[in-house]
Amino acid sequence: MGRAIEQPVVLCPICNVEQVIVEWGEVELDVCIDGHGIWFDADELRHLFAAAGAPESALTLEARLAALPRSAAARGLRCPRCRAAMQHVTAPDHADRILLDRCPQGHGLWFDAGEIEQLIDLEVAAGDPSLAPVRAHLLRFIHPDNGEKEPRA
Repeated sequence: MGRAIEQPVVLCPICNVEQVIVEWGEVELDVCIDGHGIWFDADELRHLFAAAGAPESALTLEARLAALPRSAAARGLRCPRCRAAMQHVTAPDHADRILLDRCPQGHGLWFDAGEIEQLIDLEVAAGDPSLAPVRAHLLRFIHPDNGEKEPRA
């Protein structure tokens, strides 16, 4: 009999409670059960965008997110995978609105509650209509009872 492969425990960087893995299409998202946010492992954004029919937009956004400079601000959050201190970075073109947390080892990105929705809404408003299906797909995950939730202003 083979041994079961143990999955590493993924802790919410805010409350340090074990996150739950939610499979959405072909993407496994690590979600804080207390609603603090969502952890995207490396490449999961790309898979999410591909599942929503916008793989080119994922590559563009992913490249922009990877190139973000570190912010001077630090929150002291730890990567859910390796526990390294995460880098606080400003979202591309939205520095005044969204601050993200990125693992310095490249393990992924932490989005506080509402940040992924806000980022996609701002990108759509800035003129990237290819993200509209991603927004709809993601909102069906975040708000399964009402996938047609209005974007935040």
